[in-house]
Amino acid sequence: MKLCIIQAVLPLYAIAFFNRIVELYPDIDLVVLADLKTSQPLNQYRQEICVFRALHLDNIEHFGVVFRPGILGVLRSLQPDIVIFSGSTRDLSQLWVMFLFRLSGIAFGAWGMFHRVGGPRFVSKLYYRFVGMLATCCLTYTRTGATNLVNIGVSKHKIVVVGTAIDERIPFAEARALTPEALATFKLDKGVNGKHIILQVVRLSRIKRPELLILAASELLIKRKDFVFILVGDGEMREELEQMIAERNLQDNFRLLGAIYDESVLSYWYMCAEAFVVPTFIGLSAHHAMSYGVPVVTDDSLDSQGSEFDILAEGLNSLTYREGDTHDLALVLERIISDKALQASLSSNARRTVELIHNLNNKTHRFVNHVLELNHS
Repeated sequence: MKLCIIQAVLPLYAIAFFNRIVELYPDIDLVVLADLKTSQPLNQYRQEICVFRALHLDNIEHFGVVFRPGILGVLRSLQPDIVIFSGSTRDLSQLWVMFLFRLSGIAFGAWGMFHRVGGPRFVSKLYYRFVGMLATCCLTYTRTGATNLVNIGVSKHKIVVVGTAIDERIPFAEARALTPEALATFKLDKGVNGKHIILQVVRLSRIKRPELLILAASELLIKRKDFVFILVGDGEMREELEQMIAERNLQDNFRLLGAIYDESVLSYWYMCAEAFVVPTFIGLSAHHAMSYGVPVVTDDSLDSQGSEFDILAEGLNSLTYREGDTHDLALVLERIISDKALQASLSSNARRTVELIHNLNNKTHRFVNHVLELNHS
């Protein structure tokens, strides 16, 4: 079977997923269409790490709307058995091709988040409604997107929840390789021995609200000085955050390390951390932290969280704080550090959540099984 999947770009987590499809289902001839030449940070395509075929598809953007002028011609030349379109609300050319497929009686799927961070808008609701009408099935990341589709009138019989995941085998292997002695040496070398390490790995962008962690830390550090906050990531807010830290004289308690993509380096920080915090709109970094058994902390927002929030279970593998309430965030962090039994329970359950449920094999099997159903529809 020739399967064609359309994406905006190819980040590493998507590459890992597509590689796993080929690994588990070698009879599938997988071709991925994406903008392989864009300078977007999320475009991490390298031919040598892909075991599937990736073809470049130009993206032309005007006023926030994306057009792919060559999409229909490429699909006609490939003649795939099944096409899975991206659920991006910005891509109008995909919507046109979906309409042509529907007129021709060709089965196809649409795959995406299917809900908008920040709450629904008329345009996104209209787009998702059209996609739900046209597609043979809608493959959603989580139940949040599935519920949204049902609420706007898409038949529940068309909707499949695929899940979210990373290639957890990489952090699992890194965690196994690190001995207590190696971690103790690392803490001494980094000057954090005897400190409680709170980790954040995220792009420093406004949508993630990283400033809330600094405000919570300001309150927490009044009570006790044995916290170190490790911020991994770059972004437009870095200088602003550094200024906030300096104004509050918190330089001894914060380390802004910039972007780090080397797992062998990241693994040390994950294995030393006692909590992992993304103030809001948590993404696949939740899976990453939980793969190392690090309890996750984020807010309880009903409209600012992404799909990955669905893997969190309050009090089981994570804790949440009241949206925008930095005092509550400080209390939650102090609770994790002070209650060792709670921390151990959250840590164990975080790891098992990934081992047993939200892993890449499970996601791949769910995805492919429903694609195979499309091929026989």
